[in-house]
Amino acid sequence: MFRDAGRLEALLLDAGNTIVFLDMEAVAEVVRAQGVMVAPERLGAVEGAAKRRYEAELGGGGSHESGWRLYIATLLNEAGLEEETARALVDPLRAAHDQLNLWRRVPEDLPSALRRAEALGLRVGVVSNSEGKLPELFAHVGLGGAFEVIVDSADLGVRKPDPRIFHEATARMGVPNEAAIYAGDIPSVDVDGAYAAGLDAALIDPYGFYPDHQASPRFGSVAELVTALEAAR
Repeated sequence: MFRDAGRLEALLLDAGNTIVFLDMEAVAEVVRAQGVMVAPERLGAVEGAAKRRYEAELGGGGSHESGWRLYIATLLNEAGLEEETARALVDPLRAAHDQLNLWRRVPEDLPSALRRAEALGLRVGVVSNSEGKLPELFAHVGLGGAFEVIVDSADLGVRKPDPRIFHEATARMGVPNEAAIYAGDIPSVDVDGAYAAGLDAALIDPYGFYPDHQASPRFGSVAELVTALEAAR
């Protein structure tokens, strides 16, 4: 399953849709303030389509920002809003996101999973394509101080899947690339990027958006990944 779980020294995690998830209630509230109704449950049901559009945008050379906007527009459109209406709502949602990151829902089992990882002797960090405000977000959601390093594409000027962003994290931690495993939610961005950088990798797929994924181990949560690491060590 893992290349060599016994030699792992570091567990590096993506942020969005791995340790913090899109708050669909918050999205629906912003949309409602603009006079449009959309059910949070419907948003959650179609998020897979938005993720795939984001993945394709980055794969085609697009920026994180263009991918973010496409993600939101696709989410709203797939949830039943007209394309023009969906596009018009991107700016209000972006403003709300800039005020407090909309990816702010933390799974109940995540804090204990992080403690269990540390009990295995793993040092835990974050590598994310984000907007440079992750420390503030983590403090807000109760994860302040939970991560030894936080490498954010907005700060570094390099985004996943570029190997350099992964190498920045391992260099800061002082661990060999082959002694780190990276887990994220998008195969071509997270798994392929980690492997290209010489790290081990795992896919976090809580909603089963990638049932045919075989390039790496696939787990429903960080907690499930840590359980597998416990068993492997």
